[in-house]
Amino acid sequence: MRTTVRGFLLFCCTVAFYADRPAAGQDLQVKNLTGARGGNLVLAATSDPSTFNRLLATGLANLVITDRLSGDLVHVNRDTLQVEPSLATSWESDRTGRTYTVRLRRGVRFSDGTLFTADDVLFTFQALTDPKVGSTLAGQMETDGAYPAVTKIDDFTVKLVFQRPVGMGLRMLDSIPILPKKRLSKIYREGRFVSAWGPTVNPQNVVGLGAFRLKEYQRGIRVVLERNPYYWKKDSTGRKLPYLDTITFLIIPDLNSEALRFQQGELDLVSTPSLNPENYASLRRTRSNYTLRDLGPGLSVDYLWFNLNRGADSRGKPHVDPRKMAIFQSADFRRAVSHALDRASVARSVLLGLGVPQYGLVSSGNREWHNPGIPRTEYNPALSRKMLAGIGLRDSNGDGILEFGGGKHPLEISLLTSRGHNVREKTAEVLRDNLAKVGIRLTLQLLLPNEIANRFLGSFDYEAILFGFTPTDVAPDLQTDLWYSGGPIHFWSPGQKKPAFAWESTVDSLISRLVTSTDPKVRRASFDQAQSIWSAQLPAIPTVASNILVGWSNKLGNVRPSILAPHLIWNAEEITKRAK
Repeated sequence: MRTTVRGFLLFCCTVAFYADRPAAGQDLQVKNLTGARGGNLVLAATSDPSTFNRLLATGLANLVITDRLSGDLVHVNRDTLQVEPSLATSWESDRTGRTYTVRLRRGVRFSDGTLFTADDVLFTFQALTDPKVGSTLAGQMETDGAYPAVTKIDDFTVKLVFQRPVGMGLRMLDSIPILPKKRLSKIYREGRFVSAWGPTVNPQNVVGLGAFRLKEYQRGIRVVLERNPYYWKKDSTGRKLPYLDTITFLIIPDLNSEALRFQQGELDLVSTPSLNPENYASLRRTRSNYTLRDLGPGLSVDYLWFNLNRGADSRGKPHVDPRKMAIFQSADFRRAVSHALDRASVARSVLLGLGVPQYGLVSSGNREWHNPGIPRTEYNPALSRKMLAGIGLRDSNGDGILEFGGGKHPLEISLLTSRGHNVREKTAEVLRDNLAKVGIRLTLQLLLPNEIANRFLGSFDYEAILFGFTPTDVAPDLQTDLWYSGGPIHFWSPGQKKPAFAWESTVDSLISRLVTSTDPKVRRASFDQAQSIWSAQLPAIPTVASNILVGWSNKLGNVRPSILAPHLIWNAEEITKRAK
């Protein structure tokens, strides 16, 4: 296993994390890693980059490119899912779990040859937390509405002080790029930081600590990265990384075209979402000079949920008919709906068997944190009908549709889902058929993803939604905006001033214990209990998790697939490519 992590050591209530202590100016050596230098790795990007500044990048295509240009202090190994040193060689916390002392790797240089020091770390955090910059990564560093105070101890040591203990430790620093102060400080002071590394930038002006640097960008055609000659890692034989000479990203917006070009040997890598079940099945039939792998369920789950917002619009009209709201608020109703869903049919017919039914808050693909002991509402339409009758929903006129409001109104619910998302559209059709069998009529409405997000996060103008949520890491601490009742993406009822239900108050307390405790056993027990409560209440009903599908050319070496995105190129500095 190629990893530099050594573990957690406890000394007199101080938690310390150490890698092998490098001599001054020495690169980080990756154990058990060998390979030959040379080659151009070719893969697709579904869209043009909007920026080459990782601090500002959004969208998977842009992130995959900018991550290759950047280096972080600590890094989550996408293979082991564990934290390991990167630009930081070690760190330790005090007995409170609030203060971390971080020691930086000496002798490291940016891609333009300038020395990396603590000043670059301080500058990065200044820009990261500046609301005028608006970095999407800022939320990773926020605890209870505040950012840590970052101070310089010496040129190669910094201190981070948080408002409260941080249960996950410095895992939150993963993917936060350290930026060159000398190159960007003047631009930042002049208010030009956001546009400085835009698409028209001179490649020589884009400077980072990643394994590659920008060589060329042709809009709508390609992005080319070249080896960073100053990169600070080497393999087990002492050879400097990366092995590859270049990486070429071809701009290919159409996912089916990407899979076809991989099949024809024009691309070296392909993965979810471009490699969907249909493309995967086709590639399996014609497999020749490439390897395909089904990694099992990923972290992304599609949920069906009902609008539990009790408020009203600007005209005073309730977001949901109060009679329907009373139904939606019933946990028995939500459990009955869950029992009516034939998840196995969705996995079989929609995902061609390349998906797994889900019953809880966290995908079963998250082997680090998923609680296998949660209550499971398995497919049982007879039980569903019995439960619906138990809360007063009956078909009094024999037309096959249950009535509410004293038997006067058919139970018809409008369901929103994503237009153009083939899996969700087909899943919605299966759910409509499932619920019709227990007397609930679903009417489908297809909207663009941003329109759906506005409905459940802004206007609250909807009854039910089928939509997905994709965590960026296995650690639940990074999704507290969803778990907390007052969280801005607590999607069935976001931004609550106080918990609407007693069970939500209990979950809030458990999540608080999770994120503040530094005891792994307490953290595990707290989140397991939160998952059990959530699965019993089902404020959002899980459907299926699609499997992560990947493929790569047999010319490549040191490929280590991960359930975390990007699934294949996360260790680009280690990948090799044979000429033939």
